[in-house]
Amino acid sequence: MPIEQTHEPLKLDATQRADLLRRAMAAWFKAGGTEVPNQTSGVKMRLGLAYVLLHGARGVLAVYRVRPDNLALRIMKRWPASIEKVSSGLSVGNDTGNKEL
Repeated sequence: MPIEQTHEPLKLDATQRADLLRRAMAAWFKAGGTEVPNQTSGVKMRLGLAYVLLHGARGVLAVYRVRPDNLALRIMKRWPASIEKVSSGLSVGNDTGNKEL
């Protein structure tokens, strides 16, 4: 089993989180996405890395990883399974990686 690295936590304020979500939705629609992301979409932290999850009616639409140096978004083909699990009512998580979700 591979050992997961823990990165220096990325500190994002509410404005940055909202901007990342807006940019991820714009990228989703620009890439041809037709389903509208719902309210459970948001920014999730895992092991010091930030991810933007777009949820739809049928599940996860897309996951974007946030680069810590310039906050650029990169779509992921495969993502950690634990970031999919968003508790109801909480669109923004802060998982440090020390416990199972």
